[in-house]
Amino acid sequence: MLTSARGGSALPPRELVLRAVCGVVDDSDPLLCAAHQLSRLHEQREVVDTDDTGEIDWQRARLVCEIDRWVGLLTPPPSPEAPMHTESIGAVVDRLAELAVLAFLALARGAEQQLTDVQQRLYELGWAYDDLIGEVGIGARRLPGAEAS
Repeated sequence: MLTSARGGSALPPRELVLRAVCGVVDDSDPLLCAAHQLSRLHEQREVVDTDDTGEIDWQRARLVCEIDRWVGLLTPPPSPEAPMHTESIGAVVDRLAELAVLAFLALARGAEQQLTDVQQRLYELGWAYDDLIGEVGIGARRLPGAEAS
């Protein structure tokens, strides 16, 4: 289970999450460590047969759940009137990790148009992550599976 190594309750901002999914390991923050692990799992997923991804996907799902539990511990309960977001923070981090791997692969293959497209999606999702953690941090947005106060 993820436990906070820092004193504050703030979730890491977009810049740190993007660094983690792009290979910069930060063991001081459990969300960033999990983000890095998710990107490694997406790398593995790219090189195995489609039929052999079950274990990798199970590990990803486990990390997403751990991120979501940790977020629930560090953020205030949302108000009952707060709108529901379509996916959890763990799911967003998993998608950021996947996009980071796809960007690296496009760069390695010299696929300039694909790289541009993936970079744009990564940029937009990163900003959406920052918006989401801001809203969750003040209880103005509910997440799937989170209890309202």
